[in-house]
Amino acid sequence: MGLMLFISSDITMTFHEQMLPSGKSIKVTRCNLVWGVEHADRFPNRDCFALEYIMSLPNSDQQVRDREAMEVFELIRPISEQWGLDKAELYAFPTTKRKGIYYIYTLKRNSDGKWAYEQHPAKVHIND
Repeated sequence: MGLMLFISSDITMTFHEQMLPSGKSIKVTRCNLVWGVEHADRFPNRDCFALEYIMSLPNSDQQVRDREAMEVFELIRPISEQWGLDKAELYAFPTTKRKGIYYIYTLKRNSDGKWAYEQHPAKVHIND
């Protein structure tokens, strides 16, 4: 008796549907407490919460995506501050298919307590 196993490379991410205060719905695919470690060296000042999500309007202009990202950040901002962390990361994907261009938001809390962000695009695979 033989067993045939088929594994598709077109795997979708598991997600939790989350309604934002604006009424938009996103899909949270991952939320982690990330340790600041590099080559086995520990950097506690780099610890942060990181959240991956699927954008509600991936084809919208950058300002719309940025506003949504800041609304998504509010899901982890309180816990980041409660833990005394001054960094956070968001990864905004266009679909539940892990391919193509996505956006990375790196957030940092300033000395006045306000959060600022930098955003840049990235690719899942170099040939996407």
